[in-house]
Amino acid sequence: MPYLSPEMIVRPEWIDYNGHLNMAYYGVLFDLGSDPFCEDMGMGEAYLRDTGNTTYTAEFRIRYLQEVHEGAKLRASMRLLEVGPKAFHYAQELIHEDGWVAATGEGISLHVDQTGPKVASYPEVVKAKLDAALAEHQKEPIPDWVGKPMGLRK
Repeated sequence: MPYLSPEMIVRPEWIDYNGHLNMAYYGVLFDLGSDPFCEDMGMGEAYLRDTGNTTYTAEFRIRYLQEVHEGAKLRASMRLLEVGPKAFHYAQELIHEDGWVAATGEGISLHVDQTGPKVASYPEVVKAKLDAALAEHQKEPIPDWVGKPMGLRK
């Protein structure tokens, strides 16, 4: 796995009336799980403060595979699929401490100049880190669920 976040614990207030993790909090876990990766790429909170640039999510799709319950310990993977001059395409998995995948996510992250706000090119140092991570991540096959259209099972 190219990148795994630190462990995250499902909080009681994230549980819905069905007794499992509410769908909205899968997105929270994917987002929290991607923060350390962005920090490693040089695009964390200090980056925004120092440069006025940040990242925005342009699109994100979640597939819910298994129920998650209060107290569960999860880690988020982060895998770059493509890097452009102003954005990257990525895939994630929420992985339970027992090793099974609870959900998958696929998204597009934009590099944004907050003065616009407007989509802007990455600085050379950030782009170089992203390209190096992409080269490492491309050593593994692309998951078979990436890019699949949504539809009903027949």
